[in-house]
Amino acid sequence: MEGPVDTTDHARVATDALASPSPSPIPVAASPSLMPVAKVHPIPHRPCRITFQGFTGSEPPRIEVQAWLGRLGALTAPMTGGEVTIEAVDQGRKERCYRVRMELVMPAGPLIVGADHPANPPHEDVYVAIRNAFRAARRELELRLAERQGGRDGSAD
Repeated sequence: MEGPVDTTDHARVATDALASPSPSPIPVAASPSLMPVAKVHPIPHRPCRITFQGFTGSEPPRIEVQAWLGRLGALTAPMTGGEVTIEAVDQGRKERCYRVRMELVMPAGPLIVGADHPANPPHEDVYVAIRNAFRAARRELELRLAERQGGRDGSAD
């Protein structure tokens, strides 16, 4: 026969403890598996419209796009707007492929990652298509940043 089962959701306890301004009401001795948790900084919301074409959109891909915008961090801090379009394309296959096109409006000019970008091919998994598009955007943003910094310190003469 099994003993008592601990049904405490330690992840939820840690999350609630971070969200509350007061000290945690649970003593550490009462929950030995609760490890110290690093302070979580909220991801700033980037102004970006997310649209779907060829299929009904859902919340998980929207959340994934917002998460990738947050992962780009300081590279997208000056972003003033943007649009990410997730499109379902059927290329004579039985399975559907997804293509992600994005336009991020930056002070130095818009950054466009479309279907013609070599690092952004259509993919059968919508999340992989989103990942590929954002990785391509990150590389483009890093190139722009390097060009700006190179021109600023005079080494690009």
